[in-house]
Amino acid sequence: MLARDLLGRQAWMFMYAHFVFTWVEGAVQVQLSHGTLSGPKMPLWKGISIPAYWSGPALAEFGRAWALDQMTGNRGTPAAIYL
Repeated sequence: MLARDLLGRQAWMFMYAHFVFTWVEGAVQVQLSHGTLSGPKMPLWKGISIPAYWSGPALAEFGRAWALDQMTGNRGTPAAIYL
Protein backbone atom coordinates (compact mmCIF):
# COMPACT_ATOMS: atom_id res chain seq x y z
CA MET A 1 0.00 0.00 0.00
CA LEU A 2 1.40 3.39 -0.93
CA ALA A 3 0.75 5.90 1.85
CA ARG A 4 2.19 8.99 3.55
CA ASP A 5 3.98 8.92 6.89
CA LEU A 6 3.35 11.38 9.74
CA LEU A 7 5.74 13.90 8.15
CA GLY A 8 3.93 13.72 4.79
CA ARG A 9 6.62 11.66 3.05
CA GLN A 10 5.58 8.97 0.58
CA ALA A 11 6.04 5.46 1.97
CA TRP A 12 5.30 1.87 1.00
CA MET A 13 3.59 -0.17 3.72
CA PHE A 14 3.24 -3.94 3.86
CA MET A 15 1.74 -6.17 6.54
CA TYR A 16 2.46 -9.84 7.12
CA ALA A 17 1.31 -11.69 10.27
CA HIS A 18 0.75 -8.38 12.11
CA PHE A 19 4.29 -7.22 11.32
CA VAL A 20 3.91 -3.84 9.59
CA PHE A 21 6.82 -2.76 7.40
CA THR A 22 7.08 0.93 6.45
CA TRP A 23 9.60 2.05 3.85
CA VAL A 24 9.86 5.80 3.31
CA GLU A 25 10.94 6.95 -0.14
CA GLY A 26 14.71 7.43 -0.28
CA ALA A 27 15.36 5.47 2.93
CA VAL A 28 17.75 2.53 3.10
CA GLN A 29 16.03 1.05 6.13
CA VAL A 30 12.55 -0.27 6.81
CA GLN A 31 10.72 0.63 10.02
CA LEU A 32 9.04 -2.35 11.67
CA SER A 33 6.05 -2.31 13.99
CA HIS A 34 3.36 -4.65 15.23
CA GLY A 35 -0.27 -3.87 14.42
CA THR A 36 -2.31 -3.30 11.28
CA LEU A 37 -1.96 -1.09 8.21
CA SER A 38 -4.78 1.27 9.17
CA GLY A 39 -4.81 0.85 12.94
CA PRO A 40 -2.50 1.49 15.87
CA LYS A 41 1.07 0.25 15.68
CA MET A 42 3.67 -0.61 18.30
CA PRO A 43 7.24 0.06 17.12
CA LEU A 44 9.46 -3.05 17.26
CA TRP A 45 12.72 -2.18 15.47
CA LYS A 46 13.94 1.27 14.53
CA GLY A 47 15.43 0.25 11.23
CA ILE A 48 16.26 -2.84 9.24
CA SER A 49 18.48 -2.44 6.18
CA ILE A 50 16.82 -3.34 2.90
CA PRO A 51 19.04 -3.94 -0.12
CA ALA A 52 16.49 -3.19 -2.85
CA TYR A 53 15.18 -0.45 -5.11
CA TRP A 54 12.23 1.38 -3.46
CA SER A 55 9.02 -0.33 -4.60
CA GLY A 56 5.96 -2.07 -3.22
CA PRO A 57 6.86 -5.51 -4.63
CA ALA A 58 10.40 -5.26 -3.20
CA LEU A 59 9.00 -4.41 0.25
CA ALA A 60 6.47 -7.27 0.06
CA GLU A 61 9.18 -9.79 -0.84
CA PHE A 62 11.49 -8.51 1.91
CA GLY A 63 8.73 -8.33 4.54
CA ARG A 64 7.37 -11.80 3.84
CA ALA A 65 10.84 -13.37 4.05
CA TRP A 66 11.74 -11.41 7.20
CA ALA A 67 8.49 -12.32 8.99
CA LEU A 68 8.74 -16.02 8.08
CA ASP A 69 12.34 -16.12 9.33
CA GLN A 70 11.25 -14.45 12.58
CA MET A 71 8.30 -16.80 13.15
CA THR A 72 10.32 -19.95 12.48
CA GLY A 73 13.17 -18.88 14.77
CA ASN A 74 15.73 -18.33 12.01
CA ARG A 75 16.19 -14.75 13.28
CA GLY A 76 16.52 -15.65 16.96
CA THR A 77 13.74 -16.58 19.30
CA PRO A 78 10.67 -18.13 17.64
CA ALA A 79 7.50 -16.06 17.77
CA ALA A 80 5.49 -19.08 18.95
CA ILE A 81 6.34 -21.49 21.73
CA TYR A 82 4.86 -24.98 21.66
CA LEU A 83 4.45 -26.85 24.97
